[in-house]
Amino acid sequence: MGILDQLGKTFSQVTDRAKFEAEKFQKTTRLQAEINELRRQIDQKLMEIGQRAYDLQRAGQIQVPSLAELAAALDQLRSTLLVREEELKKAQNEVYIEPTPAPPPMQSVPISEAPAPTAGQKICPQCGFQMPATAIFCPACGTRVVK
Repeated sequence: MGILDQLGKTFSQVTDRAKFEAEKFQKTTRLQAEINELRRQIDQKLMEIGQRAYDLQRAGQIQVPSLAELAAALDQLRSTLLVREEELKKAQNEVYIEPTPAPPPMQSVPISEAPAPTAGQKICPQCGFQMPATAIFCPACGTRVVK
């Protein structure tokens, strides 16, 4: 029975440790969430204070040089923001325009009587195009030429 008792004791220790770690995780997660919420509330209040100070400074009700500098910087940022938002709208509304393909180059086909083929050339019986003697198809009209 000694081995079974030892195994039971080890199992009990492992479960106690797992329970402790799970409770610790829950506690730290809950505290971290509370801390994050408090930080968010602090940031919100600071934003409200800043907005009220900005509004009062813009209305001329308070005259603090450092606040005036911050208000001017804020005005510049807002101006830049408006410009960037307009650029974003334009960029979002851009549409891809397919380039029109260039027409394939035209090869001139003689209208009048073709000159007699020179050495190493032959004439297409369909269109009269002068082509290399090794050609199987006419490059001008595509007719199969067998000679």
